[in-house]
Amino acid sequence: MRPRLQVVFLGITSLLLYLFLTKISTEFNWGEGYADRPILTYLGIYFSLSLIFFTACFIFSKQSNDRFIFWTMIVFGLLFRFAILPAQQIQEDDVYRYLWDGKVFANNINPFAYSPSEVHEFKELQIQNPETYYEVYNEKNERELEQLAELKWESPTSLKYLERVNHPSVPTIYPPMAQYVFRAVHFFQPDSILAMRVAFLVFDVLALFFIIRILGKLRLNRNMSGFYFWCPLMIKETYNSTHLDIIGISFLCGSIYFLVHSRHTLATFFLALGFLGKLYPAILFPLYIQACFERCKKSEGNPWRTPILNSLFFVGVIFLGYVPFMGIGLQMFDGLKAYSLYWQSNDSIFACLLFLFKNLPGDLNNITFLSNSLPVFLSKLTVVSVLMGVLIWLLLKNTSLIKDPQTFLNQFFILMALVFLLSPIQNPWYLCWVVPFLCLFPNRAWILLTGLVGLYYLDFYFDYQEIQSWSQWIPWLEYLPFYVLLIWDMRNKNRVLEAGKNNEIP
Repeated sequence: MRPRLQVVFLGITSLLLYLFLTKISTEFNWGEGYADRPILTYLGIYFSLSLIFFTACFIFSKQSNDRFIFWTMIVFGLLFRFAILPAQQIQEDDVYRYLWDGKVFANNINPFAYSPSEVHEFKELQIQNPETYYEVYNEKNERELEQLAELKWESPTSLKYLERVNHPSVPTIYPPMAQYVFRAVHFFQPDSILAMRVAFLVFDVLALFFIIRILGKLRLNRNMSGFYFWCPLMIKETYNSTHLDIIGISFLCGSIYFLVHSRHTLATFFLALGFLGKLYPAILFPLYIQACFERCKKSEGNPWRTPILNSLFFVGVIFLGYVPFMGIGLQMFDGLKAYSLYWQSNDSIFACLLFLFKNLPGDLNNITFLSNSLPVFLSKLTVVSVLMGVLIWLLLKNTSLIKDPQTFLNQFFILMALVFLLSPIQNPWYLCWVVPFLCLFPNRAWILLTGLVGLYYLDFYFDYQEIQSWSQWIPWLEYLPFYVLLIWDMRNKNRVLEAGKNNEIP
């Protein structure tokens, strides 16, 4: 079959699978029929989509700049998204927090100030223990809580969605840019999951636009953008799970686009917006400054002036993003503190580190340091040390963005990949931050992982079937094949490089 027909066939097959996914999603009603949910059927669909995606990636990579394949990929990518837009969420409920945050912020109340539980419970506390109540809340707090209680009851949908917010005792963890998006969605259509997904579609298409332009700038095959636009992980986690990561990913792609065009101020601005969408991109900023310094060295004057100004600009944009929420002081970070200190999920390397430190001689588990047990603290310290060590190593390499932009951007890929792999929380949607880089640096191990992380949802099946003991094997099924293939490919790559140095035929 010719490549063009193959892409059309794969596109039609995928579209049918997404439509089927939308159909079975109606059996995932919140709070109902857990044991009867067709999780295995969902996984069968997801892995089928992943297999098609792997095949399509091979075609996209081989058909350089074929206009028909490019536009076919774009059209089907959009159809996939439209097919899944109306679907019921499958095992995810973060969107309810987004909608509540947007409602709170739209009514001029700081979304970081109160947890959903406080809205439910403040009246009870006020009546049963007024002394404690007035130690915790002042007159302004009381007015705002009364207003939030009214918002809770403003419609059946509002009440229903608020009751579905996960971790209701924890204030929101989502940073300012996300809050502005939630607020905008509320003004457009309150309590609408579909409206939130449409907003994410805007950011998604914008990310695709930047990816295509980056590929063009680097003179790479623009059909490689299909590695992003056809990725089932991106589509499922953005349009079904309705996770907000696409906001920050879009700005990150924009910042890279402006960076390769040597528009450093705009690159810094978009990176700051990406940070305000989700904190991950901050680790890349030193490389931005290095690239800016390299550019300025070629011009007259002080080469440090522009990098310093861009650094101040980066901090300034972030500061301005947080200004509307600063009235409550450090309380603004209570949710983020709880997230960073106590949450752990679906992790691989971090779990191994924790196992190692827990089994060191001595009773370390009973020692607490910075609100964590000592093994947890040592594991997190190791993660931070590795990330900082790799970042310093990359900076010392002093790779030139001007002379070798592809190698320079590969450093971004390395850092974002490590952020995911070393994190104590490796939820599937966090992997989405790596997917845009696969358009520039196709890697079969990472492409495989976009499929394997779907096994995360198997944990729910084991839980509902009361065979929780099997859940411990899920991370092994997800990550072991990935690490084996990654090491194998790195080993073969080194062999090829050595053969090249020795003028051998690999």
